[in-house]
Amino acid sequence: MESRVLLNGLIDHSQQRHISDDQRRSRVKSSYSDVLYRILKHQRWNDFTHDTIAGMTASSFRLVVDRRLTAESISAYNWMAENFVAADFIGVTASQAAGFSFEPTFPLYQKQALHDIKASINRGVGAIVWHNQFVIAAGYDDTEQVIYICNREGQEMLPLPYHSFGQNESPYWYYQVLEAHQSVDVWEVCKESLIQAVYKWETHDYMLPPQDYACGAEAYTTIAAALQSGTYDTVEAEIVLRYYAKSRQDIALYVAALEHLSVHMDRVIREYALLADHYSNIVEVIDDSAAWDAREPQSVQEVIEQIQRAGVREQKAIDAIKQAFPETIGNRFADIGLR
Repeated sequence: MESRVLLNGLIDHSQQRHISDDQRRSRVKSSYSDVLYRILKHQRWNDFTHDTIAGMTASSFRLVVDRRLTAESISAYNWMAENFVAADFIGVTASQAAGFSFEPTFPLYQKQALHDIKASINRGVGAIVWHNQFVIAAGYDDTEQVIYICNREGQEMLPLPYHSFGQNESPYWYYQVLEAHQSVDVWEVCKESLIQAVYKWETHDYMLPPQDYACGAEAYTTIAAALQSGTYDTVEAEIVLRYYAKSRQDIALYVAALEHLSVHMDRVIREYALLADHYSNIVEVIDDSAAWDAREPQSVQEVIEQIQRAGVREQKAIDAIKQAFPETIGNRFADIGLR
């Protein structure tokens, strides 16, 4: 067995470069669907676009914020439940584990995690790891005692010492290994993903304390209230807003290709396109970093107004999905989620 293995196909050597602190700050953090997409592309398990993966897994429909608009908002959900189902939706068999680094048994879990991740790399499949964002484990070196991790673009390959695995800014550790892939009924999965969008919009994640987090429709009210009160950090709020702008743009691209699922899909497509426009307007405001960082009242008020309009628009999109699939949603009564 080689002591050093590197999956070069997952790493974009041509684009590795020095990135300034300001550039790093403004970049959208990698999500689960981002790194899943890159691994699937590397494996050639399907030819779906990124927005299709984000949509089919229902990941892009998630909308969660904590009440201080911290960057933690974008990863605040039940990883074990949702990431497992996300992989299953697109026909991927996955194994995963998670926990807290402060637990006395953590060293045992850490040892097993490294074993599983290295075994996956030896099979030629990158593993998904939480290291303050979702990243790809794309190689390892037993001599140096490191795992090589990279982001969703395959850039910034970094060595993560074995003993540092799971030691994150937060006490959570997580990894997922993709084991096999089979074909799925794409259009049935797409239909199901839209039904799950309704679930995510109307249901608070039971893992998150409601006094600290808001989900779905309530998230818009929470964002506007935080911006109005000024109880937010401009850098972290920017990360959150850019992240959800990207996810709503992904949704608009995704649903645009699903017109045939229902005679009412034209309304769904139209509402999500308009929703993406609201977020584009938000990004335009925060792109003026001087005004945004200074919390100039005009800039903040413009974002608040666009957020409020976006909330109304996304409700219309959800209502349109309900109109498109009334029988399926109605037959599930009060429990339409699969988590």
